[in-house]
Amino acid sequence: MMRFSLKSGLVFAIAVLITGTIVQSSIAQVPPTQHSDEAPKDHKAEMDRLLKQGNEQMQAQQFDAAISSWKAALKIAREIGDRRGEGNSLMFQGLVHQLRKRHADALREYEAALLVFQAIKHQYGETHTLRLRGMMYVIFSRYEEAIQSFDASLPGFRAMNDREKEAQVLQDRGYAYRALSRYEEAIQSFNQALPIFQTLKNQPGVADILLNRGNIYRSLARHEEAIQSFDQALPIFQAIQDRQGEILALMNQGNSYASLSRFEEAIKSYNRALQIAQAINDRGREAHLLMSRGNVHDLLSRYEDALRDYDTALLIAETIKARITKADVLTNRGLTYRSLLRFEEALTSHDEALRIYRELKNKEGEASALTNLASTYFSLSLYEGALFTLDQALPIFRAIGNRSGEASTLLSQGFAYNALSRHQDATRSYNQALSIFRAIKNRKGEASVLWGQADVLSGLSRYADAIKVYKQALSILQTVKDREGQARVLNNLGLAQFKLGRISEAEQFLRSAIALYETIRLDGLSEENKISFFETQASSYLSLQKVLIAQNRPEAALSISEWGRTKALIERLTQQFQLTKSPSISQPPTIESLTQIARSQNTTLVEYSIISSKNKEELLYIWVVQPSGKVTFRQVEIAAILPPQCSSLIQLVDHSRRSIGVRSTQSDWLIVDAKTQKNPCIQTDPDANFKTLHKLLIEPIASLLPTDPNQHVVFIPDRSIFLVPFPALKDAKGKYLIEKHTIRTASSIQLLAKTQALKSRPKGQGALIVGNPLMPNDPTLSQPKPLTNLPGAEREAIAIAPLLNTKAITGQAGTKQAILEQISNARVVHLATHGSFYGLNGVRSWLALAPSSTDNGILKADEIAQLKLSADLVVLSACDTGRGRITGDGIVGLSRSFIVAGVPSVVVSLWTIPDAPTADLMKEFYQQLQRNPDKAQALRQAMLMMLKTHPEPKQWAGFTLIGEP
Repeated sequence: MMRFSLKSGLVFAIAVLITGTIVQSSIAQVPPTQHSDEAPKDHKAEMDRLLKQGNEQMQAQQFDAAISSWKAALKIAREIGDRRGEGNSLMFQGLVHQLRKRHADALREYEAALLVFQAIKHQYGETHTLRLRGMMYVIFSRYEEAIQSFDASLPGFRAMNDREKEAQVLQDRGYAYRALSRYEEAIQSFNQALPIFQTLKNQPGVADILLNRGNIYRSLARHEEAIQSFDQALPIFQAIQDRQGEILALMNQGNSYASLSRFEEAIKSYNRALQIAQAINDRGREAHLLMSRGNVHDLLSRYEDALRDYDTALLIAETIKARITKADVLTNRGLTYRSLLRFEEALTSHDEALRIYRELKNKEGEASALTNLASTYFSLSLYEGALFTLDQALPIFRAIGNRSGEASTLLSQGFAYNALSRHQDATRSYNQALSIFRAIKNRKGEASVLWGQADVLSGLSRYADAIKVYKQALSILQTVKDREGQARVLNNLGLAQFKLGRISEAEQFLRSAIALYETIRLDGLSEENKISFFETQASSYLSLQKVLIAQNRPEAALSISEWGRTKALIERLTQQFQLTKSPSISQPPTIESLTQIARSQNTTLVEYSIISSKNKEELLYIWVVQPSGKVTFRQVEIAAILPPQCSSLIQLVDHSRRSIGVRSTQSDWLIVDAKTQKNPCIQTDPDANFKTLHKLLIEPIASLLPTDPNQHVVFIPDRSIFLVPFPALKDAKGKYLIEKHTIRTASSIQLLAKTQALKSRPKGQGALIVGNPLMPNDPTLSQPKPLTNLPGAEREAIAIAPLLNTKAITGQAGTKQAILEQISNARVVHLATHGSFYGLNGVRSWLALAPSSTDNGILKADEIAQLKLSADLVVLSACDTGRGRITGDGIVGLSRSFIVAGVPSVVVSLWTIPDAPTADLMKEFYQQLQRNPDKAQALRQAMLMMLKTHPEPKQWAGFTLIGEP
């Protein structure tokens, strides 16, 4: 940040007004005019008295009175023809206007004074007025005129041997040159001023020159020279106890270290500056420093620290109404959200920042916000939208001469072009960006371009060439300690080696990538951000599975598949309930530990993994772990099974649901795969859809499943398979899967071991049945509007309550407070109410309960996760409570929150099921449960009963049991 101020000029102005220096000097140096000799002495004395009185009034900050005195003096001066007194009166009025920030009035008075001083050849008055006029031109951004005025004043100061003012004018001229981006001339001007200040032992002047020269070096990307200037300025600011100067020197020193990728040194500088800013209560600087430190934390992949700094800075900026700082913080926070795949929050931050920048007409901020929006679009695979936004940003960066912004925009263009397989356009953008990054010595930017160029070579199947360039990028990223960048390049190196058939090298690179990702994931991230961050590394786990299968090591591949699932959830359960610790989650589970779970539960486990290539689903890996512990692997080519009009498994799953009347919202599919913009699958026959899914998911392993329908089969889905209603899948003979097997689902095999441990915890007593509580306002709407009543849910609750020897809680009685008071001690919890998955982050899902005077009735997923429940079973009925963000941690939503709270078994619905069949199914479920405590069996029997009365899958197939039987 440039200390671009007129401090030295204002100090001069105040000195003039308080001491009367110019009055005294003017009288001493200017010979009286003929008019002055003939003027009555009493008029002359009165004029001098008024000039002195104005100075005294100025000292007392009586500005209007001072102006009045000088206007009276001006009138007398003109009447008696005293041009010198006239010039002084005009200049003094200009100085007061300047101090009061009435800049137009100040400039007017200076112009008038200058004409007088020039007419009487009054060198002293003319020289000082020229400088003061130049200062006003700077304020009005009339920099060329300011430079001319400063240049015109220099000979006068030199002739008078006023070295102090000569240096100050050179300093002022340097400011003006810098504002015009004429950096070399600015440095030359500062360098001329510096030895003068040093000779005069003017320490504030020396420090200010060094600080501003350092900032110009930063603008020129000459960061080493900038750091040298700041290092020289810092002890001077400390010696003269200029705390603001210290902050600026340290802050800009930190900025330069960050530009050189010397991040730890940057943090040290920011921390020192922060201590000073907090000590002197400079909230604005504090916010800016927190943001700068957050930026470095982000570059070091310390995302939790970055978000903490941004949130604190944002709070300060809002408190002090610093809108530009607020926009800057929003911009940088959006980048961190994007790194964590929290795209909705990233877009919100960038949109708000863009609005503020445009309102403030801040072109650089506008361009930066546009590039950040483009990056988020890119992350959502909206490449054309990204290019459209980048095309708006690039000319702005070029117009304002921001080379770093220009290079970053070109880099982003390269990424987008490559994603669209426009390799020539990508290469052109990358080459332009590389030239700029190298010129400004931005090592991380250089590495990013090399990485992008290697991606282009890989896309052209020139894998050997790509490997060479990846290694160049990796070397730089290691130097600048960018862990996430290293991990991504290592991943791509592994893929390139695999394409060349170098299997062992590919495995080594992929394992190294995963190890680096693990260090980031365990580096203080919150649970929410661990979930989000893991999605950035999922491709490495999938790629490693592919490499291991190529080596005919299916059991090792299953171990890696499991290692890439439910890490955050397993860690949370282990810590929260002091469960027996499994081997470190930072290492893959052993195949023995996985098969032991199948043996201990006497259950067949089926785990799926979708393997993609070039953003297209390619293979489906299926492992079956039988109760004996035997592991069998099957591999299916997805495209060979899909109908001709379907291009992906995601589309098939989507249309299968639609064909039975289950509407999927746009956001459902954004969270699964942002690339799905439309669904061309046109089959309308539900049987055909579910038979195709059966052929893909079940037929390859059908012979490995138990023949006894009472034996459990646990499906561990992947990605879009989480949304498949397994009970409704049909074989070639028209038999539903639920007719042949007892079905459960889980997010991972390891999680089954944890839910089994939860089942052994002491359980509560009785049941808590809630149906259709008085509905609160919909929290997703800006205007208050209650959620719709669910009379069918109320009838459902009333119908099943007697089966559990309790009374249903409905209407106003179902307040959030009342439910929270009872839920911890219940053995069975049944909630028939609205449940919502909100936004792109599943932990922000909620359940609707009745509002009260103390709360709005919304029970959030993160609140549920904080509870410690003793329930053996939770049933979430009425709405699509099984929805959530599909991640490597499973479906992140309401079901996950109840598992985190200690519930081993959760029944949820994958879509909203009509009232009457829901009530019938739930009543039958609880009746079956009374006869047989096996929850999976009870749910199966209830579904079989529904097949007879409500044969359409929409009426019964949406429910699934997660966790324990």
